[in-house]
Amino acid sequence: MIKVSISVLLFLVFIISIQWIVISCIVAYSHPQGGGGHNIPLFNNHHYVPMVKTMDTGLSSTQRQLSSTENYEGVAVTLMINAPKWFQRRYTTMVQNILDNTPSTWAVQIFYVPEGQSKFGLDINPGLLRLNSTIDRLIMTQIPDDLVKKLGMKVKKFYWTSEFLWKSMVAESVFVFSGNGAICSNSRITLLDDSALKVLQDFDYIGTPSRSRSEGGDGAFSFRKRSAMLSAIRTVPYNSDAAEDYYFIQALKSMNRNGGTYKVATKEETWLIGGIKNINEFKEDDGPPFIISGTLAHLDNDIRNIVLEMCPEVKRLFPSLHHPGCFGAHPNADACAKSICALQDPSIRGKVGC
Repeated sequence: MIKVSISVLLFLVFIISIQWIVISCIVAYSHPQGGGGHNIPLFNNHHYVPMVKTMDTGLSSTQRQLSSTENYEGVAVTLMINAPKWFQRRYTTMVQNILDNTPSTWAVQIFYVPEGQSKFGLDINPGLLRLNSTIDRLIMTQIPDDLVKKLGMKVKKFYWTSEFLWKSMVAESVFVFSGNGAICSNSRITLLDDSALKVLQDFDYIGTPSRSRSEGGDGAFSFRKRSAMLSAIRTVPYNSDAAEDYYFIQALKSMNRNGGTYKVATKEETWLIGGIKNINEFKEDDGPPFIISGTLAHLDNDIRNIVLEMCPEVKRLFPSLHHPGCFGAHPNADACAKSICALQDPSIRGKVGC
């Protein structure tokens, strides 16, 4: 009787072991944990825009799925492929700034590569991944492998001048943004109502004021029409030499000389969306500009301080503007100066990338 009980017990143990092995295999197959992680989606698929794998005029199935998302009035776009670690630390903050200052009818679209420096920048920003998992209008678009192989991951202008990027954007009205500045929530105009669009809607290209360009403006923060950018790419092929914003400005002007009617902002008009035009006439009651790009180093200290107080979003992006040594009624002047990269020896500035 005892022998039978032991035999039965061993048989049951054998059956349970087999079941455990089978279940473990099923779970492992369903949730692979490979070292490279290529089988695990980097982002929540619910918020993920599929790759556009064909570049012809006909729509593939993935392109039709992409087109179905085009119920947005506009889209704010940035490209995250290659940047120093200190710059990548800004990703979550810079995207949050755009989400805070765009309406629910606008998408925020990030183009990325799930490997290398691009993936590293996303990995060190878990806050950005949380935003992606909870906000439907935050769209992550993976750049196709064949395009990455062709263009590499070091030069962003090659992507900004590619048809893929502009064809993949989910709206005609495009706001290009980066981590070199911010939208000021306290500005007199905003995308959250019609005040900013009344200024911007007639332009095919308008950027923030640029010291080096007589018209058009700086492309790092700029409003553009997707159809105009695609027309430029197809009509005036990019030669890989010029900066992407300068290329688009010149291409639109070239097409206008041949009968086009594209609206490029004059230097005077670029002041509508950014910068402090006349320091002598600046009044605090005017509020901050819509967009601040850069650290406003050209302003005198008093005006610069007022503008930064009215647009604290910029301080979140540029740590040198709010080092602890710079705070309070009794700042540590030496520590504050040491924290500001622009005040360092040129040889040091070159090493740290400021």
